[in-house]
Amino acid sequence: MDALGQFHPQIVHTPIALLIFSAFFAIVGRLFDREWVRKASVLLLVFGFLGSFAAMRSGFAAHEVPEHEQGVSEEAIDEHRDLGQRTFYLAGGALVALVVASRLAGPAAAAVSALALVLQIGAAVMVGVAGHEGGELVYEHGANVRVNGQLVRSGVVAGTSAGAREMPGGAGADTVAAAGGEASEDGEHEEHEHGGK
Repeated sequence: MDALGQFHPQIVHTPIALLIFSAFFAIVGRLFDREWVRKASVLLLVFGFLGSFAAMRSGFAAHEVPEHEQGVSEEAIDEHRDLGQRTFYLAGGALVALVVASRLAGPAAAAVSALALVLQIGAAVMVGVAGHEGGELVYEHGANVRVNGQLVRSGVVAGTSAGAREMPGGAGADTVAAAGGEASEDGEHEEHEHGGK
């Protein structure tokens, strides 16, 4: 499973989409009493559960680089990991409850089926929160983000013309100033050309 680490960003979309739609179909199937919708919900739940397992395992391998090479907060990574694990357990619990409900009858079956629905909704909410936390790891901390092949260092702010701090990849204020100067010269050159015409 270690080889899956590099594919974690792609893998996580499977449980996010499938578990959310599984819960949605389960609710619609109950409200409108549509058997085929309920069956579709179970199918989505099965693949969402498998996807959450793959996402969880690939995440275990993917956390090494951000934590040890980019300085991403261990607390933020652990929180994301915990949310992924809870998603897996909730989805698995929903599947078990559905299997048990299918073997029961009467009020007992209805009660366990209701529990399964609650667990499905819980898995959908949890995977949404986990996805949000994962997005923050990437867009706020730069987890596994590379610029020109170089890993971005967490907490480093890209420079601006007003006041640059170190840029990802080691570029500093001089680089930004030089880039601004080149842009200014290009603009003046264009103005002279238009003026000459």
